[in-house]
Amino acid sequence: MTSKKKIKIKHLVLILLLFVVATTVVDLIRISKYEVIPKRPVENIERQEHDKIQYELANGSDSVDWTGLDGTLEYIRGEYDCSDFRLVNTIRLLFEAGDKMPAEYKAQIEDVLFNFRWWWDDPGANSMCYWSENHQILFASAEYLAGQLYPDTVFPNSGLTGKQHMAKAKQRALDWFEMRWNYGYIEFNSEVYYPEDIGGLINLIDFAEDEELVIKSQIAMDLIFYDVAVQNVHTMFNSASGRAYFGNRKGGPGSDLHGLTRYYWGDGKPSGKGMTYGMITSEKYKLPSVLAAIAKDSSTVIIKQSNGLDITELKMEGYYGTDNRSMMMQWGMECFTNPEIVRNSLHLIRNGIYFSNEFIHPIKVLDFSILKWLRLEPLVVKIINPQSNGVAIQKGNTYTYKTNDYSIYTAQNHHPGTYGDQQHVFGMNIKNHFSIFHTHPAVEKDRDISSPNYNVGYGHFPHAVQDKNVSLAIYNTPEKKGLMEYDLLDYTRAYFPGNLFDTTLIHGNYVFGKKGDTYCVFIGTNDFHFLDDKKDDLIQPGKQTFWITEAGSLNDDGSFENFVHRIKQNKIEFDIETLALDYTSKGRKFNLQFLGDFKVDDKIIDTNYDRFDSPYAKAKKKDKTITIEYQGKTLFLDFENLKREFN
Repeated sequence: MTSKKKIKIKHLVLILLLFVVATTVVDLIRISKYEVIPKRPVENIERQEHDKIQYELANGSDSVDWTGLDGTLEYIRGEYDCSDFRLVNTIRLLFEAGDKMPAEYKAQIEDVLFNFRWWWDDPGANSMCYWSENHQILFASAEYLAGQLYPDTVFPNSGLTGKQHMAKAKQRALDWFEMRWNYGYIEFNSEVYYPEDIGGLINLIDFAEDEELVIKSQIAMDLIFYDVAVQNVHTMFNSASGRAYFGNRKGGPGSDLHGLTRYYWGDGKPSGKGMTYGMITSEKYKLPSVLAAIAKDSSTVIIKQSNGLDITELKMEGYYGTDNRSMMMQWGMECFTNPEIVRNSLHLIRNGIYFSNEFIHPIKVLDFSILKWLRLEPLVVKIINPQSNGVAIQKGNTYTYKTNDYSIYTAQNHHPGTYGDQQHVFGMNIKNHFSIFHTHPAVEKDRDISSPNYNVGYGHFPHAVQDKNVSLAIYNTPEKKGLMEYDLLDYTRAYFPGNLFDTTLIHGNYVFGKKGDTYCVFIGTNDFHFLDDKKDDLIQPGKQTFWITEAGSLNDDGSFENFVHRIKQNKIEFDIETLALDYTSKGRKFNLQFLGDFKVDDKIIDTNYDRFDSPYAKAKKKDKTITIEYQGKTLFLDFENLKREFN
């Protein structure tokens, strides 16, 4: 090579380097100027009483205080996050009491609806969360019904007529229904977010004039209440879940799905005001009797179910592009920064959500031109592996063993060792009194982070499995903290409320509990201790540890003393190097290898389940019809042909 050619190459390299540096500097300046729109009001808006007004009118009140709408309308007008929650009963008021409403307030509601940003492709910007599963149906429901009320009105913000908004919202709703039918709920078994789904669905059922929307909304509601019925214990609804907060994980009297389980198969007392109250007054949705019968079944049953999709399945199922339908699935799963999805996410952010959205703003660190041009974003997030990857709600193969005295449940083999967020992988319901669960906290107890935190979600998922009344879980906490990881705690812990049990016993690495006729035990690798005098926060030190949970009862074990004695005789072996766990109980041998097989009596257990596999329903994903049966009662669902038949 001649010296002149070498000089030219050096010049080209230098020019290229200067270009990269200059581009990066320009990008840094640009990105640093991104503003954030607050997702909540800077100054508190007085508590909204729209739910109270709807409740009073539905119960025949002739005198309501319409000023209770002031805060609601101010909040929605500001397009703050969860405005769609407040739209549920605001829309309902227009349909149920539009003729009774003072003209001033009706005009205010109309002004808010006409100028609202209904979806991420409408003009404008805000920090509302449009994308999670419950928000998707809430926005679609409200937009469709607003359009139906005012079909010929041009909505100034979008420039579209009400009819055009109806068409947009209907397509999103139909796409949403198809996903739920084929794959189940992404936010599976969520005592937090099923009520939001219910609020959007019941409005479509009661007020939509489109038969397809009404029937598919009814079917989607049936599928929610099938989940609730099979997972509830004496009206307490708590199970392995795609999204759960601390209050839900703990179980107890508040875990009654906004009072709906008590109303439909408990004491029959109607629930109070709220976005689900429309179900109580609805004339167009009646809960199929088979679902209430299933909920009251006190026999011993095993319920297996598949909920949602894994990221690796999106391409095969046709949800891998940047079209609206695909992004509803991807962001419904809350896949934002995962390598397979990150370029799609950035496309949507740049073309509708915008970095000004407070939820999305942190992703601005990937908004560099060089990364975009060279398509390097997937490689970058793969290298840095941000904790946000754990936000993705992937497929839950759930297993529940339910008796009259307890239920114990696990999301089987749920992405062991990876980051978690609001998922709830394992727990046990002590009848309908309260629940217990173990976790690897993402941060220390006093650190203020929304999620994952000390009580919500996981730092790193365990490898958790279950067969009947026995659950095994192995935690393998990394030695080094990830580049963008909050904390990396060297212990795991359990919620085990000693003050709520009748009796508790701690013997080294065993902790036993008795409540009424229900017994339970946690067995660990290392000795347990309570964090403080509250005695509800059970700590097990160590990075490589196991948790064995076994449920028992007076009916199965006789006295509590017999249960304790039997458990302490059970054989346990754990290899901390290979992370292999062996446990024997009542003649059954259990073996779990971290990231490997789960065996019972030397037989490998398949933990990939069909859509439904229980005594009440058998169905594969994407089946054309589903039949739910129990005690001579039947519910038949045919999604494509709009058939819903029950006795």
